[in-house]
Amino acid sequence: MSELMKQISDYVDSHADELVSSLQNFLRQPSISTENIGMEECTDMLSRELKTLGMDHRILELEGAFPAIYGVSKTERANKQLVVYGHYDVQSPDPVDRWTSDPFSAEIRDGMIYARGATDDKGNLWANIKAAEVLKNVTGKIPAGLKFFFEGEEEIGSPNLAKFFSTYSDVLSSDACLLCDRGVHESGRPQFYLGNKGLMEVEISCKRAKRDVHSGHAPLIPNAIWDLVRLLNSMKNTLDEITIDGYTDNVKAPSEEELNLIRDIPYDLEQFKKEYAIPEILGGSDDPVEVIKRLIYTPTCNISGIKGGWAGERGKTIVPCEAWVRLDMRLVKGMSIAQAKEKLIDFIEKSPFGHFDVKVKANNEPYQCSPNHELVKLSARLATKVYGRAPVVWPLLDGSGPMCMFPQYLGGDVFIIGLGAPFSTANTHAPDENISIEQYLTAIKLMANIFHEYLD
Repeated sequence: MSELMKQISDYVDSHADELVSSLQNFLRQPSISTENIGMEECTDMLSRELKTLGMDHRILELEGAFPAIYGVSKTERANKQLVVYGHYDVQSPDPVDRWTSDPFSAEIRDGMIYARGATDDKGNLWANIKAAEVLKNVTGKIPAGLKFFFEGEEEIGSPNLAKFFSTYSDVLSSDACLLCDRGVHESGRPQFYLGNKGLMEVEISCKRAKRDVHSGHAPLIPNAIWDLVRLLNSMKNTLDEITIDGYTDNVKAPSEEELNLIRDIPYDLEQFKKEYAIPEILGGSDDPVEVIKRLIYTPTCNISGIKGGWAGERGKTIVPCEAWVRLDMRLVKGMSIAQAKEKLIDFIEKSPFGHFDVKVKANNEPYQCSPNHELVKLSARLATKVYGRAPVVWPLLDGSGPMCMFPQYLGGDVFIIGLGAPFSTANTHAPDENISIEQYLTAIKLMANIFHEYLD
């Protein structure tokens, strides 16, 4: 342990009560974006905190959007620029009656702080602010080039994030970016995510007869639901592989470096099956490495909703004239939304099962940061020292997000560091969301060291 690392650790330990109390105060301020509750008060609170810290700060505004908070260190010219992202908005606490204590009381029980936003994402966000504060008190300054960007719309899908980035790219330009969201691994090891899948949302619908028809005419009248089911069945085979012509041609297999990361990820397949009450998983392998490879490197074509015909309690003998389905299709490295959309539409247009109307909403492209990126390697080295255990590094999330926007608009590659409670115990978006005091204080130590070593 370096002398500075020890000084940072000692300072956090000796000021633990004060640091915990400040997080509790922040968590007690509601900021529910879905209902516009407490949003203005929360932005004011963050602005005051950055001002007290001595950072140049601004409230970034766009018409029709909740404001974002920007702060930058007031120090000499920087050699590097590091943007740290967080979001101050939270999900609704409903159902409130399922909470053990008030969701905005930030009550401490058995070393855990319980509040909406404790892990997602106010605990992560606040740990970064306090890391800058600790550095200032230990070294006398906040490193040059440290930038904070805190948005207020993540819980409603970040609809204006790209516009914020394009509008304010002059102040948000970076050499690297960190997203501090999610939590440490269930084993207690620190946890990184180097990328995420892309996402397309698709709606397919069809209309056959001009109205529903008595099912006595079923030998003559096309059934919209049958046509849609046949189309959907043609898009996957019995091995659950996507069979859209050319759709997966550009998919890239994981590199040996990525495979080495996967081999180091703790994964309990039996516990996974038990948690979801399923006897087997798709794919036919119980090898944890193969399971994780399938999880994060397999494109998906998932049916998330389907409707048509009559589904009431009593029967109705009809030939349905309309049917509709919603798909979410996740893309992996090597794929692009433009190519995936082209292949999908071409496949549907050539279908022998009739005409279908297709709507495609392009969300985000797949993105992945290299395991050899300077900041990834530095953060992994420091996390190993601070936590006493090497981090769990996921090459990709199984889900999707806007990570592709950071290099596109700001210039720097990005990855995620989880600072909060583990996913299985954090109760994110659920009653009794939490973060442990130890997780929060250790997060401050880690981020303070990263800021110092990367920027100084």
